[in-house]
Amino acid sequence: LEGVTDYVKRQNATVDFINTKLVPLPSGGSGYDAEKDKQFGNAATIIGVNKSESEKKFRAESLKLIAGRHITENDSHKILVHEDFAKANNLKLGNKIKLKANQYDTDNEHPSKDEVEVEIVGIFNGKNPKQATYQVELFENLFLTDLTTTRQLNAYTEQNEIYQDATFFTKGTKQLDEVMARANKLPVNWQKYQLNKNSQELAGVTGAVNGVYGLIDGMLWATALVSVAVIGMVLYLWMNERKREAGVLLATGVPQSKIVLQYIAELEMIAVLSFGASYFTAGLIAQQMGDHVVSQAAQNATRQAGSSLNGASLGADADSVTSSRTLDKVTVGVQPTDLLAVWGAGLAVIIIAVLLASRPITQSTPKELLTEVD
Repeated sequence: LEGVTDYVKRQNATVDFINTKLVPLPSGGSGYDAEKDKQFGNAATIIGVNKSESEKKFRAESLKLIAGRHITENDSHKILVHEDFAKANNLKLGNKIKLKANQYDTDNEHPSKDEVEVEIVGIFNGKNPKQATYQVELFENLFLTDLTTTRQLNAYTEQNEIYQDATFFTKGTKQLDEVMARANKLPVNWQKYQLNKNSQELAGVTGAVNGVYGLIDGMLWATALVSVAVIGMVLYLWMNERKREAGVLLATGVPQSKIVLQYIAELEMIAVLSFGASYFTAGLIAQQMGDHVVSQAAQNATRQAGSSLNGASLGADADSVTSSRTLDKVTVGVQPTDLLAVWGAGLAVIIIAVLLASRPITQSTPKELLTEVD
């Protein structure tokens, strides 16, 4: 489809781990009752993907690959495991583990009795930010494998295979609506599928980012207005002290425009010194402001997400945690072009403030100015 730059498709399979043990809850159990523990006590859902590097949990950095490599399109019988799962089972890169389709899984429509051996090609880390209720919610029991493996464990064929979901990427948000419009015209029965923007996939992050933009826009406008008001007030008082000087200059034939330009030149000479000092302090101040803005935006996004759930709460599994994750930090880099833009805006503020503050002088005659001073 024109406009799509990449895609990730996911296919799940609930499997029993034959020669390894899942990581239990801190309490030591699975969280299931006795009957379910017998059925699913050492079972977990593995996620088959064509490209694990682009899977949302890695994109959001809920998971980070720390050893080995990612799953690729051409892999067969490969798997990524959590570092704590590997330590608990004395596993390392290159070791193999055995999997078998869980016979009690209600989604197992085509029961497969195949036992599949998969090789560990990558190890990742990541921690649950929330307390897990069941052991399968632990990040330690999260597994990503290739699609060949999940197809075999689900006994799927090309005619009956089912995917959990597929995520398609575009060059930018501007192209997204156009691509979705073209996709809706494809000969697909859309009553069986849902085509959505994935803004909810990382709702916490997108909410925080939008919040950052909103706070920054508000700060910029507020700073500009306050700057003009404060500088204008200071200049008004300053120019009151210079009315005699202005009256004398006007009486000797000096144009009002030259007097105003002189005021502007004097202030800009002071401003240049201030701008020079800001070159060395801008980075530190910008980082501190950025950290504060991100913290406020993240808190707002969390509150909004909580209110939208109407008192309910998301699970502790990796997908739910990723959806609710917000921005943790921001790295602010101040480029020379940014400083030039700020300096230009500062000079513009000075000019506007001088023009406003000098109105009592420019609208008065020399006699009025000299008389008012006396």
